[in-house]
Amino acid sequence: MKITVRRKILIIEDQAELLMAMILSLERAGFGVFGVQTGRDGIRLSQTEEFDLVILDVNLPGQDGFEVFTRLKRDFRYSRTPIIFISDHWNEENRRRARELGAADCLDKPLDAPDFVRRIFSHVRTVQAWPDKNIPDR
Repeated sequence: MKITVRRKILIIEDQAELLMAMILSLERAGFGVFGVQTGRDGIRLSQTEEFDLVILDVNLPGQDGFEVFTRLKRDFRYSRTPIIFISDHWNEENRRRARELGAADCLDKPLDAPDFVRRIFSHVRTVQAWPDKNIPDR
């Protein structure tokens, strides 16, 4: 008997309508999805739940997405977790910074739902290929 683990995704996005659309798309695809609208709430939630993938808006109120990314990656549980940035205001500096930080992907808003879900599946398959993503490299 094959047991399938439901992968958990955290979305940090301040635009309520987009957040709900992403949650619904990913839930329909079979993921467990948690959504918050601030970086602070995302960091809090990441301390009590463990996620297989994080989707993170670059332009958040308070802490920007880059600050949230850095804080998440300091936690050994998230050091190898894919984090995907989304933004409707990409410029060359932001894309360069995202690559240098180690973002798994950079997506443009508005999101095309079918393409968005396909890309998330692609990153989750990468996570599944790791023996244990939470064991730090030695």
